Amino acid sequence: MRLYFMRHAHALAPGAWDGEEGARPLLPKGRRHAEAAARGLATAQPGIGAIISSPYARAYETALIVGRVLGLPVITDDGLAPDYDQARFDLARLDHALSVRPVADGTLFVAHEPDLSELVTLLAAPQERPHGGVVMKTASCCLLETPDDLPGGASAVELTGRCVLAWLRTWRELSALAQ
Repeated sequence: MRLYFMRHAHALAPGAWDGEEGARPLLPKGRRHAEAAARGLATAQPGIGAIISSPYARAYETALIVGRVLGLPVITDDGLAPDYDQARFDLARLDHALSVRPVADGTLFVAHEPDLSELVTLLAAPQERPHGGVVMKTASCCLLETPDDLPGGASAVELTGRCVLAWLRTWRELSALAQ
């Protein structure tokens, strides 16, 4: 199974936004970066079969841009939303997101920091962790490949420390693939 993780593109700074945190939008440059990253993903033909996004506007808009380019619908899952006071997108929420969605070999999760970096670092085998951990920049995407020796439907806990970080690319690196 292949798991893709993408951080939302560049959004309006929290201090510059007076509305609800969940409604904080992408900036025009964020939309351009998401589009460029999506075109690179389409060129690479990574085999993404499903897109699951945080319902927060900046992640959802990023996911919609990628979905439009890849020709895929976007499903939202509250479990991918950051809850700055309590739960986060972690192993349990990843299990839940995978269990209630149609099985797809390549699932793209679009969410937030620091949740994504922490989750990818937990899932990646120790030798796959550059400088001890993965850092997901805005509009970056990575691919984790799960071990072949695990049965389908393995839990995220069973995947912990056993996935291969096949690649981690910034939006610029993804954009270069489309050139």
